[in-house]
Amino acid sequence: MTGILQSLGAEQTQAIFDQQKHDEREKANPNYGQQEVVSGLASYVKSCWDIAKHHKLTMTDRLTNCLRRRKGMYSSNQLANIRKAGGSEIFMGITGTKCRHAKSWISDIYNPSGDRPFSLEPTPVQELPPQLKEHLLNEAMQGALQHGVPEQEAYALMKKHETRLKEELNQEGEKRMELMGDYIEDILVEGNYRREFDEFLDDLTTYPSAIMKGVIFKQKKQLKWKQINNGEFVPQTSLAISREFSRVSPFDFYPSPNTIDIGDSWTCEHIRYTAPDLSNMRGMKGYNRQAIESVLRDYRMNGHREWLFESNEREQLEGRDSSQAYRYELFDAVEFNGHVQGQQLIDWGMNPSLVDDPYNEYPVSVTLIGNHIIRALINPDPTGRPPYYKASWLNVPNSFWGEAIPEVIADIQDAANSTARALMNNMAIGSAPQTAIDVSMLPTGSKPTAIHPRKVWLYDGSKGSHRGGSAGVTFFSPDIKANELLGVYERFERYADDKSGIPSYMQGSDQGAGAARTASGLSMLMNAASKSIKDVVRNIDIGVIEPVINSIFITLMLDKDIPADIKGDAKAKARGSDALMHKEAAALRQQELLQLTNNPVDLEIIGTEGRLEQLRRVFQTSDVPVNRILPNKEQLRERQQEQMKQQQQQMQQEMQMQEKQLQDERAFQMQLEQQKHSQRQPAN
Repeated sequence: MTGILQSLGAEQTQAIFDQQKHDEREKANPNYGQQEVVSGLASYVKSCWDIAKHHKLTMTDRLTNCLRRRKGMYSSNQLANIRKAGGSEIFMGITGTKCRHAKSWISDIYNPSGDRPFSLEPTPVQELPPQLKEHLLNEAMQGALQHGVPEQEAYALMKKHETRLKEELNQEGEKRMELMGDYIEDILVEGNYRREFDEFLDDLTTYPSAIMKGVIFKQKKQLKWKQINNGEFVPQTSLAISREFSRVSPFDFYPSPNTIDIGDSWTCEHIRYTAPDLSNMRGMKGYNRQAIESVLRDYRMNGHREWLFESNEREQLEGRDSSQAYRYELFDAVEFNGHVQGQQLIDWGMNPSLVDDPYNEYPVSVTLIGNHIIRALINPDPTGRPPYYKASWLNVPNSFWGEAIPEVIADIQDAANSTARALMNNMAIGSAPQTAIDVSMLPTGSKPTAIHPRKVWLYDGSKGSHRGGSAGVTFFSPDIKANELLGVYERFERYADDKSGIPSYMQGSDQGAGAARTASGLSMLMNAASKSIKDVVRNIDIGVIEPVINSIFITLMLDKDIPADIKGDAKAKARGSDALMHKEAAALRQQELLQLTNNPVDLEIIGTEGRLEQLRRVFQTSDVPVNRILPNKEQLRERQQEQMKQQQQQMQQEMQMQEKQLQDERAFQMQLEQQKHSQRQPAN
């Protein structure tokens, strides 16, 4: 079995069960020890899964309530009470509108035109490598001895070289991180990060917390075309490992009762695999081929489903069939991520000599389907951090789950719904006349409830003589309170703007009053409103963007196939908060800076490469195809070298022409002198 037990140490990788062959029980069954450890590990994962499921019961109700409110649906109890009272069942979608516009707002921040939502910053070089420092010292001392320089001046010379080299290393680090950023951006594109992040933002604006997962290594088929002898192209498929990302539904994520942040304690994730997914996992590192084939053999026809508390209502709200009549063809798996103590492994049957420290904690990742462990391995991240990342609309201290938009404006949504139902009921009642009938005055056998146009009402007037001769049928209309109810509803809408931090004018609505009616006033209000979204963006930056990029960076640093000349010490930084500045204002500032630095003094300082970066930023914010117009740094250097060569050639040609002119002038002067000399000789 390739997995957790083989990953406890580099020297133990292939010998975890081979060293137990001396045991008599192993002689009878070579897989006895393996089965015992795997059985103990599976039992532990199942116990954690049961604890997490029961602990999440209350949280599941919150998640379901948030999803209902965004979709504009009442709970079954609320709907029953409304129907019992009679009247309208209207649900005003204030919550859904706020959620959609909040997502659009954040999406616009994290998708700046032509720019990345992250940057890689090389760490400052504090100390030079010892070998390099010793080489500098020897070089400085040798130069001092050769030129008779005193020792103090030699030491100052060494410091000068050290400072210069540090600056060069910093510049080299920046150059490497630019290339590393290209690799990371390529991984994000090929790993479907943009699509998954879009779904993550849907969760963020709907649920108390949103979960992102990555990097996930998957084995997938790749299609390539090969040209044969007759010129035709034939398809060829091959299996390749790819890095991918996934949004994890909050319904499917089960933290332990003690979890406050990712990595504090163990977590479980409910995953649904298809048969092709499992088939492609065979042969991948960390996956048990025999266990996967057992799952496919046992559950292939009807699938395997874990019993969950919220499955039926959740599937109905998400638009999926929740009936049990159809055949379930998915394989429900539980992925466990957490730390396992060495003593636990010993208690489960592992040879104690194979455990370095019984009190050491081993970060493991285990995938369980039914009773089969199909995957078990040590977390490849050197920090031991699980591949999950979390963010919330509003953080709640000392709590894993935050507060969602539907929960923030829940009371306003309920009050608005009540007002809207009252308005609809009042308009329905007041839209047609109400009828009062004195049944004592009606003839026998008449049907007063059957009202239709041109109906003739018959009544016995003699019976009503003592009542002043009034008719037996009276029509009246109740008062319509539409204006009052509309005013109340509009007030609740404004309350929702204030409480959610997503004002209507940010959604393109023309309902703004006061300052929002002028361009400058609206700009001021939009800048003020952006402050409320900064906390949310900061939560995403710290909780998701930066750790995801750092995780990709670690995998690239550990990848032997990645060129060594792009690797280095760096740290990711998200740009989400910086992007809150209006793009138009940022573009204007960049253009102003471009004009301010367009002078010989500044150009001499920033150089042509600095000017190139300025132009690149301006073009990116203006949606100009940068790569088609501007050269990269290498092309710029080649162009400069070519220009220098042309200038040198031109200077040489000019010098040659000047020299030729001088020679011609000298020859002409000599010819004149000779003519004068020849003219003077006959005269003598």
